[in-house]
Amino acid sequence: MRVEKVILGDLATNCYLLETDGTTVLIDPAVYDDRLREFLAGRNVDLVINTHGHFDHVGGDWALKKAGAKLLIHRADLRYVDEFYPGHPGFDRYIDDGDEIAGLRVIHTPGHSPGSIVLIGDGIMFSGDLLFAGSIGRTDFPGGSMSEMRRSLKRILSLGRDFVVYPGHGPRTRLSVEQRKNPFLQGRMVDG
Repeated sequence: MRVEKVILGDLATNCYLLETDGTTVLIDPAVYDDRLREFLAGRNVDLVINTHGHFDHVGGDWALKKAGAKLLIHRADLRYVDEFYPGHPGFDRYIDDGDEIAGLRVIHTPGHSPGSIVLIGDGIMFSGDLLFAGSIGRTDFPGGSMSEMRRSLKRILSLGRDFVVYPGHGPRTRLSVEQRKNPFLQGRMVDG
């Protein structure tokens, strides 16, 4: 599975494109601008998967839906999309823990937001705003929860294998590196 990345919007959101099982999947289109149009030139997106409902991850949804893509999100984040992005075109499917979509397994990881998800493929993880290189997602936004974040991080760490981690912001990393070096994955944060 080949993963391509384009960085979009004022908050430098990582938007990922992958083709798997004959399906073209776009993850977290922050905005639909010239950069994304150029990135997608000549390709049809079948599915847009939003790792959560914050504006910097769903802002490009409307144009992609208009072009024929199906929009997917966890139902628990609908409130935030409706509240902060009232022009959103609506979702075609709600995804939940354990779902398989185009060769990716959905893991519900609340904490950054109630509907945050991680997508797991063959040796890869799209972590949204759960886990970054050297950090974790914020929990001080409406609906965020440090206790939920802690449980979600423990769950990801308990998967028992290493992954290349493609986060919602910043450079990619490896789960094994984050387990050893990320200060937020040490001590009481994940043990307590």
